[in-house]
Amino acid sequence: MKKRIGKVLLVLVGGFLIFLIVGIMTKKVKAEQAAERIRTLPVLVMKDIRGNSFSTDQITSGPLLITFFHPECDHCKYEISSLVNAELIDSHLIILLVSYAKVDDIQSFIQEVGNIEALNMHILHDPDFRMSDLYRVDVIPSNFIYNKELELIKVFKGATKPETILKYLNEND
Repeated sequence: MKKRIGKVLLVLVGGFLIFLIVGIMTKKVKAEQAAERIRTLPVLVMKDIRGNSFSTDQITSGPLLITFFHPECDHCKYEISSLVNAELIDSHLIILLVSYAKVDDIQSFIQEVGNIEALNMHILHDPDFRMSDLYRVDVIPSNFIYNKELELIKVFKGATKPETILKYLNEND
């Protein structure tokens, strides 16, 4: 009887381990596929906060900064306002600000930040999380930096010093 219980437990533990290994491998493959989809700038058509259509295929060269933000995020406000007011920003830099928040809240946030007219900045509305899901954004703010060839060179998830973001933008522009 003890041998039979031992064999059953061994089979159960073995089956559980196989289940875990398959799950981990599947998750790893999905993560690699997601990373591959954004290795170069993917073509996406989105609406900006004015309701106009914007397509990423309009961007022919970088450097490019994509920042996922939320108007109620203090770190987002600090990062974006610091970047907007930075003297080291290259005039060729393109910035995409992406948020799922209500358009009115995004517009108020942008007015508070100010001075965005001088930059090549597009504020995109992502209420269906299409872009957020593609980039696997699970932390706000998240920043994705592309070089001149629109190849992803750096990802920052969470609060990041604007100087650090600028360092990567200026090194690879």
